[in-house]
Amino acid sequence: MADLFAIWTAVFFTLAIYSFLYKENTWFRVAESIYLGTAVGYGVTVNLKYLRDQWGGIWSSTAFMMTMFAFAMMVGLLWYFRFSKKHFYLYRLPLAILVGTGIGQAMQTIIFAQFLSQIKGQISMPLFVSGDLLSSINNILIAVMVPCVLLYFWFTGYGIKRDTSVMKAVDKIARYTMMAGFGSAFGYTVLTRYSLFIGRCQFLLGTLPNPPEAKTAFVVITIVLLTTLFGWDLYKRQMTSTTVEEQP
Repeated sequence: MADLFAIWTAVFFTLAIYSFLYKENTWFRVAESIYLGTAVGYGVTVNLKYLRDQWGGIWSSTAFMMTMFAFAMMVGLLWYFRFSKKHFYLYRLPLAILVGTGIGQAMQTIIFAQFLSQIKGQISMPLFVSGDLLSSINNILIAVMVPCVLLYFWFTGYGIKRDTSVMKAVDKIARYTMMAGFGSAFGYTVLTRYSLFIGRCQFLLGTLPNPPEAKTAFVVITIVLLTTLFGWDLYKRQMTSTTVEEQP
C-alpha cells in the first residue's frame, strides 16, 4: 500500500507541475508549494543532522574544540541578522567568511585542475596514435585550436600585430572553435533536459523498470486534472458572460 501511494503521489506531482504548460492553475500552485516546503524542510533537517554528527565527532573531544564549535555556531547565527535593518552589518561577517573561504578553495582547484593540469595534458598529448585515425585527428585539432583560442584573447604586447594574415587566420580558427564549444555545451544542456523529460514519460507510461502501476495512475489523474481545469475555465466563462448580460 505504501509503494502504491508513493507511485500515485509521484504521478500526481509530475502531472500537476506539467499542467503549467496549459496555464498557471491551482493544481500547479499546490504542487509547487508542497515541493518547495518539503525541500526547505528536508534541507533544514539535513543541516541539523550534520551539526549533531559534527558535535558527536571531533568537536566534542576537547575543551578547545568545544569552544571553537560554540564560536562557529555564534557566527552562524549572525546569518539571521539579514532580516534586521538595524543590525544588518552583522550579517556581512559570516557572508565575508563564506565568500573568502570559497574563493580560496576555488582558486586552489582552478590553478591545479584548470591551469597546470591542462598545460601538462597539452604538452604530453601525442599528435599521432598508431592504429587510431580518429584519435590522431582529434589530437591534431586540439593542438591547433587551443593555442589559437589563447592567442585570440592575447590582444597586445610582445610585438603581436592583429592585422597580419597569420593572425587573421588564427582569429578565424579561434572563432570557429569557440562557436563549436558553445554549441556543443548548449546542445548538451538541451539533451539533458530532454533526457529528464523522456525519463518522466517512461515513468508515467509504466515502462520497465518503472512500476507498471504508474500507467493506471497516469490515466486516472490525467482525466481528473483535465476535467477540473477545463470545467473551471468553462465555469468562469459562463459566470463572466452572465455578469455582462446582467449589466444595464
